[in-house]
Amino acid sequence: MSLPSERANRRILIVDDTPTIHEDFRKILSPHAPSEDHLSSAEEALFGAPVAVAAQSFNLDSAFQGMEALNKVEAALEQGQPYAMAFIDMRMPPGWDGLETIERLWRADPKLQVALCTAYSDYSWEDIADRLELGDRLLILKKPFDAIEIRQMASTLTVKWQMTEDAALKMDMLERAVEARTRELADANIIVQNSPTILYRLRGEPPFPLMYISHNITKFGHVAARLVGAPDWAQMLIHPDDQSKIDAAMVRVLDRDNAGASIEFRLRTGDGTYRWVENRYIPVRNEQGLLLEVEGIILDITERKLAEEKIALLARTDGLTGLANRATMIERLHQAFAAARRGAPAFAMFYLDLDHFKRINDTLGHPIGDLLLQEVAARIKACTRENDVVARLGGDEFAILQLDVHEATHCAALAAKIRDALVAPYALDGNDVRISVSIGIALYTPQSLSADSLMAQSDMALYRSKEKGRNQYHFHNEEINQEVTDRVALANDLRRAIENQELHLHYLPEVDLGTGKILGMGVQVRWNHPERGWLEPAVFMPAAEKTGLIIGLGHWALDQACRQMRQWRDQNMAPPVIALDLSLTQLKTGPELIYDVLRTTARWELAPWDLRFDVTEATLAQTKWTHNDVLPRLCELGVQIAIDEFGTEYSSFDYLKTYRVNHLKLAQRFLDSANADPGNATTLRAILNFARDVGIGIIAEGVETQEQRTTLMSSGGTMQAQGHYFSTVVDSHQAAELLKAGSIVPAADHWTRPPSQLSESTP
Repeated sequence: MSLPSERANRRILIVDDTPTIHEDFRKILSPHAPSEDHLSSAEEALFGAPVAVAAQSFNLDSAFQGMEALNKVEAALEQGQPYAMAFIDMRMPPGWDGLETIERLWRADPKLQVALCTAYSDYSWEDIADRLELGDRLLILKKPFDAIEIRQMASTLTVKWQMTEDAALKMDMLERAVEARTRELADANIIVQNSPTILYRLRGEPPFPLMYISHNITKFGHVAARLVGAPDWAQMLIHPDDQSKIDAAMVRVLDRDNAGASIEFRLRTGDGTYRWVENRYIPVRNEQGLLLEVEGIILDITERKLAEEKIALLARTDGLTGLANRATMIERLHQAFAAARRGAPAFAMFYLDLDHFKRINDTLGHPIGDLLLQEVAARIKACTRENDVVARLGGDEFAILQLDVHEATHCAALAAKIRDALVAPYALDGNDVRISVSIGIALYTPQSLSADSLMAQSDMALYRSKEKGRNQYHFHNEEINQEVTDRVALANDLRRAIENQELHLHYLPEVDLGTGKILGMGVQVRWNHPERGWLEPAVFMPAAEKTGLIIGLGHWALDQACRQMRQWRDQNMAPPVIALDLSLTQLKTGPELIYDVLRTTARWELAPWDLRFDVTEATLAQTKWTHNDVLPRLCELGVQIAIDEFGTEYSSFDYLKTYRVNHLKLAQRFLDSANADPGNATTLRAILNFARDVGIGIIAEGVETQEQRTTLMSSGGTMQAQGHYFSTVVDSHQAAELLKAGSIVPAADHWTRPPSQLSESTP
């Protein structure tokens, strides 16, 4: 709702040490700017027609230093002509900087609305927040200035000042009316009963029973007689989320607070809806300070609250689409960047531009173009998660801040989803409209320079998409772009491979280091690709992990391994345990993994303790950080757990305290380093001794020579091993032959073979 021009306060103070800046503001905000000035010419060149001068008239005043600004603000207050807002520059040598200027101005005039002009290089947002109690009186204006943004900010903040002033005036009038009626209460109770103000009295002891409430509580749909004396009167009147504020106020009252206070809360009406009210209360005490009663008044402030919310919404959202505006997106981008610097998950910045949108406006008209923008905004919003930020930057440009991004393929999936959603036809006012979108993506990395650089990088990637033919997405980093493309293609092939039975299980025996007796079978998934032939797990497992296919692949591998274990058991040659690798993505499925283990083992008439899951130290580190409880629950079922690649970069005995680990699988490179370095050898002996003391088994990985075997056996005690010295990875038929024998006796020349001859032959 617009304010009458004779009542609106449009006094604006420009605080900047550069005279040209003051002139720029006057050109933007003055209704009398000459049409031939540089700004108008530039806008005419951009938009093809002279830009109309803003209809609103602003009264501008200038100050070139913070001290001068303070003097002008104080003088304006004395004259009864306060400023509604101020544009304040961050740097103003040699005097106060922008933050100190704002602090001093707010001491003089707390109602002053402020737009801080900064390039984000002077202070971080966190520094500004530490210096100032931000509230809703401060907005950030990024340099270089945008004329439209300045006009919108000036209009919004001056209107906000005026509405706040009007609300305060109205509240003051209400307060005076309440005071007058309260004085007449004894002689004219009828006045109180008809007042919009509700009076109440509480007994001064917990739980503060309601002794009296004025009859006009009926305006909120309640009956006074039913509330007085009711033990649950607070639950009947106060919103559950606001009850803590009331409780805290009563604690202060009991703590000999004599001043009273004002609390805003939501009051429940008789029909179950809520209205905002202001509760002003004061304690009544005897001469000894004992609390006798609490008296107060309740005022309906719903309309004021709605006005405040509307003002805040106007300042932070796009009027056409209801999405966040550019200022909000930039603010959230900087917050995400600062959080990522402190260790929060990475994020990605998306820049979107509709392809050939101008044709829509030219052929169907701007009203249809606006309807299209609204529908596009709705479709983009539907593709994103609740915590992602979607904004309209202006015209046909949109932006997305995708939070909690752990892998570039997550960005690719979102971009593809949006592209497919927007390309679907639109039915707009009887018109069949079609459009596509080009998308640029910049992914945060520890090497990212700034939040602004990510915005620029996403814009550059957008133009790359335009150059490549439109209706596509592109990453700013070409390597990432190619990696994601290859990974997505491989993942699509892998999805078909599961359906077409191209995957096969192979096995690596685990044996007693001394006797060669087979004590377990480790499972590996091999892919017989129709074009590329047999593929090792290292080729496709990373893609499966990062695209989420590992969940379906893991389910398939578990079922096939249990099926094979059942066959071996029926033939009386099953190993004591069959071991599968377990990824972080699988662990994150939580109860789904637990149920999968129970269902699958029951299906094949096995027990959970017939299984062992091998989990790398890297996965355990992340699992512990996220407080994932899947592994402890698997242990409770009897599933064995082994720490794979132990002795690499994450080694910590803390895992052994957190999880009931059954085995440690010593990495081959750890064993090699122990042979070469006496210090590492000492560490190895300490690990072995500790594990044996606490009853944890040891599995040595990558045992390929007699020398390695001898070194491990010299440590004393029993130990399991796997590696080419005993056996390569074998298929199910070869594994069955080994299980029939029960043990593996290495060939005499195993340790004399060159490493090239120790590699596994292609199945």
